[in-house]
Amino acid sequence: MAELINIAAAAELELDRARVSPHGRSARALLHDGRLRHTLIALLGDQALGDHPKPEAATLHVLSGAVLVRADEGETRVEEGQLVALPGPRHDVVALDEAVVILSTIAG
Repeated sequence: MAELINIAAAAELELDRARVSPHGRSARALLHDGRLRHTLIALLGDQALGDHPKPEAATLHVLSGAVLVRADEGETRVEEGQLVALPGPRHDVVALDEAVVILSTIAG
């Protein structure tokens, strides 16, 4: 039987963890299916994931709040309910306020 995940409950728990983290962020793997990965990430305002390389393919779905995706090509504001393909070869994600996102990647 397929595993069902309550995204709203998981998001609230991860945001609570970010609020007490000295780094102002928290993450957990939601699902793995072959090379496909879904990771739930909570970030407090002004917290960043830092500049890092893009995997083979990656999307970011903002569940709550808003983030800024920065890359050499420019910046994109992504708000609650929006989905974006992450740019490459490198990018950064910064929370504009408390934000919870799902990062979906194809890992090599």
